[in-house]
Amino acid sequence: MLLTAAASGIAQSAARSDGMAQLPRTWHTCPANVPTASVAPFPQLHPNALQARVPIMMYHDILPAKKVAYDLTPNELRQHFERLKANQMTPISLAQLMAHLRTGSPLPKKSILLTFDDGYGGHYQYAYPLLKEYGYPAVFSIHTSSVGVNAGRTHVSWQELRTMAHDSLVTIASHSKTHPVLTKLSNQQLVQEVADSKKILESRLGRSVQYFTYPYGLYDARVKRAVANANYLGAIAYAVPTEGFANQSPDLLSLARFEKSQLDKVIPQAWSGPPTQCK
Repeated sequence: MLLTAAASGIAQSAARSDGMAQLPRTWHTCPANVPTASVAPFPQLHPNALQARVPIMMYHDILPAKKVAYDLTPNELRQHFERLKANQMTPISLAQLMAHLRTGSPLPKKSILLTFDDGYGGHYQYAYPLLKEYGYPAVFSIHTSSVGVNAGRTHVSWQELRTMAHDSLVTIASHSKTHPVLTKLSNQQLVQEVADSKKILESRLGRSVQYFTYPYGLYDARVKRAVANANYLGAIAYAVPTEGFANQSPDLLSLARFEKSQLDKVIPQAWSGPPTQCK
């Protein structure tokens, strides 16, 4: 069933191609005076989006002194942002990327999506101020049991998270409750990790949480069904050695990413696709 995205912004219900429950979808793809674009059946990618190469970059903690390879210092993160700026990359929101993947709607030149996992204290102290300075949007993926917990590493508090969540530059995604390997859980445990984390975040932040990020990037068909049935619009994954551009993802429930160390590799390849007309 092929639906059209309402130009007025009224939510539509997209037909599922896999028998899962229908989910509401709203896409702002064209100006109000332009005919609306077609929407691919959820969770498929629109054919017009398959030619583009939009990288999703994965970051973790930001610290003055790095502890592991996943960490960056604030100065190193600034250097990453300077490379984006020098190469005329355009950081976009996850909502922009999802609309593109669902409808084939056009994106800004050399689009890129920035994501930060695990809700570390360095995200609020260092990454968030830099994002505001450069005007770059980003996704912060939160596992709720670690909010405000400072054992080993600091994590954002609920107040800090609320401040970020109410900033238009920030998208908050669920990263489960306790960051387990979801594929090893029982069905009941899986629902608790996927659905309950969404409810907790929405209740504490006063904001809709529409996206999920798989802990360790791991998922299977059962986990994807749980994510879809919890009414998420999409899910971010990660896998080595099969890192890829978002447009190479199997579907919206398994969006591919690159680890931050691949930034210099993906910048020359990033491409927002051929010009697309709303129709």
